[in-house]
Amino acid sequence: MTMKAKDGGTISARYFMPWKTHPTMTVTGSQCIAACTMVPGTIADGLAVPVNGSPSLVKVEHPQGSIEVNMDYTQGHEGTMIKSAGLLRTARMIAREEVMVPASLIRKASN
Repeated sequence: MTMKAKDGGTISARYFMPWKTHPTMTVTGSQCIAACTMVPGTIADGLAVPVNGSPSLVKVEHPQGSIEVNMDYTQGHEGTMIKSAGLLRTARMIAREEVMVPASLIRKASN
């Protein structure tokens, strides 16, 4: 589902999964929406804030914030050619180098 952006983005969108909507936006969903904003005559094109030049940054708003997609494309008499739709993702920490050992085992090992 797409709509006009409300918070300075290019477009706003929701990503539907079976039985509910995604709480944010998937990477592939944001790439597809961003690509649609580049194609004249699409619903997304009609709702999006125009972006100029290539490469350009398409900011897709979602309920938890936004996701930015770097679009590389050409537009000519044959239509729009999407060359790439990429984004930079950072990883969050999911583990540390710590092991919890019960004190009783440490006492046994030192004897």
